[in-house]
Amino acid sequence: MNDFEVLGTRCFHRPAGEMTFQRGVERVAAALVRARELGAGDILVNTTGMAGFDPPGVFERYAMITHWVRSAGSGLRIALVARPSFIDPQRIGVLIAQNRGVSAEVFTGEPAALEWLDARRAPGSARWPTRGRVSGY
Repeated sequence: MNDFEVLGTRCFHRPAGEMTFQRGVERVAAALVRARELGAGDILVNTTGMAGFDPPGVFERYAMITHWVRSAGSGLRIALVARPSFIDPQRIGVLIAQNRGVSAEVFTGEPAALEWLDARRAPGSARWPTRGRVSGY
């Protein structure tokens, strides 16, 4: 997967291209599992490059978020970047994640997402000195 990057204890996933909604959900879930396996503290997932499907309805959104929560586990903070048309006005996905013990938020741009993640870093944690791409999954 070329769209997965590790920067110290933070992972980045930027899936792009035409795909079905289900394929997009599965790609994000796989990235969340990988970040958890690597021991990452947080992940920024930017879905704005994904195309080929409409914004999810209520039931699709619920299924998507519960799948992602199971994939992430409770120790991984998730900042999701999405196109405005894909963000539910009540941020129901964020509420579902938080109700299941996952720290998550949704944004329309990476700068705000990074600011949110940085504000939630553990005191004294490393400043992510290493950089690299993870491939082969």
